[in-house]
Amino acid sequence: MRSGRATVALVTAGMVFLGVAACLRRGAAAQTGAPELATASPGVRFISVALGGFRGLLADALWVRAAGLQDEGRFYELVQLADWITELEPRHPEVWAYHAWNLAYNISALFPDPADRWRWVSHGVRLLRDQGIPANPHDDQLHWELGWLYADKIAGPWDEAGAYYRVQFALEYSALFPQGTADYAALPAPGPAAALASAKLQPDVMRTLDRVYGPFDWRLPAPHALYWGYTGRQARRGRSAWCTRLVYEGLLETVKGGTLRFDPARRLYVTGPRLDVAARAGRIVDADPDALAQQLSLGPVENLLRESMIFLYAFGREAEAREALDALQRIPGVARVASPEAGVRDELRLRMADLGPVAQERVVGDLLTRHWVWQALGDRAASDGLDRLAHLHWEAIQSAAAPTSTVRQAGAWDRLDARAQDAARGELPEELRAAVGAP
Repeated sequence: MRSGRATVALVTAGMVFLGVAACLRRGAAAQTGAPELATASPGVRFISVALGGFRGLLADALWVRAAGLQDEGRFYELVQLADWITELEPRHPEVWAYHAWNLAYNISALFPDPADRWRWVSHGVRLLRDQGIPANPHDDQLHWELGWLYADKIAGPWDEAGAYYRVQFALEYSALFPQGTADYAALPAPGPAAALASAKLQPDVMRTLDRVYGPFDWRLPAPHALYWGYTGRQARRGRSAWCTRLVYEGLLETVKGGTLRFDPARRLYVTGPRLDVAARAGRIVDADPDALAQQLSLGPVENLLRESMIFLYAFGREAEAREALDALQRIPGVARVASPEAGVRDELRLRMADLGPVAQERVVGDLLTRHWVWQALGDRAASDGLDRLAHLHWEAIQSAAAPTSTVRQAGAWDRLDARAQDAARGELPEELRAAVGAP
């Protein structure tokens, strides 16, 4: 009952503000922000003109109430309140960013069912993509916020429902990109053009990204993170350094998992590395004057080059691994090594030393699982490369492990490999499971 009375009080206060504003500021309000309201919704235009200068006062009152609801964990009521704030302050990027983040992170986490979670996450995405950015097209903060939802919430490993999100994302975009890549000759047709417009994707921008960085499989979230980072860089207002960072985070995820085998009818969703993107990483960085000039982007750029070197070396492409290493060593402060082999082994030793035994075995086990999955799918190159990468990590673990560590016990590798084979069978359609471990 208290929340009901509070809501009524807020609505009543809003009506009082409306009445006062209508009486005192009719003439002035008619001039207030007229150009920026031309494309706004009828509700926004009405509130903006009627309230005039009092619009900010009511928004402030609602923000105070929103902070209280957030502290109390009353997220459902907060959604409606945030909608009102958005209507009052459509030109304030922080309003959209906060509301979308709250939907995608806070409210989604209240639901145990992945399908329910996904509805809230996709609601947060659509809020920014379909409303917030069109209302603030030149504000790169919102481009970054949207790209980060793709990179962190959907593509990231943090949410236990993440695998479900990625399958739903692939299903959604398979209707537009059945094979993953964009067929630019077909996109102008009425159906694809309408679907592309509803996703707020511009064919010219996609074509540029495919040419410079890709081509991408657009059923994956990483290219969409990169897309909005790229468009945010074009806006060049205040947060372009963050958007540059997002571009390289999208490229990093593409190197690690930019190949997709997707067959929803067989419940198949498997990702693998993109060595062609890894091979161009050094040239991409060298051609981008902002890549090393901005402190915020240095970390993702360095990680991209290190990961590219590691994958290329593990897959036997040592000349291209050398190119990635050379580009990496042009970054100030990066230690020099004599060869890609030395660079890879040093990097993996450092990574594994930072992890506990359980996490170390998980890393190797995940690589072995992917090795067996790709072996069952018939891609020998991907399978062999991932197997070598798993062995390189295992050697790094053993080099730093104490003599009594479980990784030094007889049969430790075989036990880990057996678990990986079981995990691989669980990821594959039934008809492929017998191929796991077969010669």
